[in-house]
Amino acid sequence: MNQDQPRNQPQNSAYHDGYHLLFEGADMVSSFWQPVLKSVGRWHLEVAGLGIKHTQASFRLTQDLSRCWTANDVAAAHLRYWDQITSTYAQSSQRLAATVTRSVDAPLIPSIVTLTVKPRSHDLIELPNTDASDAAEQTRKVA
Repeated sequence: MNQDQPRNQPQNSAYHDGYHLLFEGADMVSSFWQPVLKSVGRWHLEVAGLGIKHTQASFRLTQDLSRCWTANDVAAAHLRYWDQITSTYAQSSQRLAATVTRSVDAPLIPSIVTLTVKPRSHDLIELPNTDASDAAEQTRKVA
């Protein structure tokens, strides 16, 4: 690097503009793929949670079946098991559908938000002026 060239200025090379466009393109592609990759991650977490809930329900079924003495107790244990399984599947299917709809949402495009600037009056401090003889000059205003 030359001594007379500032450090924050880009080098004048034939490859600088090409690499700049390459990295800008990579940023744009990642902004489009980011919602899809997030939805895939959410999908996997939801399916893993569903598997854990299913395993817990299976353990509860075996625990309930070990305490059964009659056929009615066995039927009631299976009924509780299938009721719990279907409710967890229904909840998970709604959340899985939400992840799919989030993946097809348009990516957020950064935009510039214009701020409204109101003309602001200066903050004034009023000091008592003991030297003034006129009533209008009894206070001094300091910005």
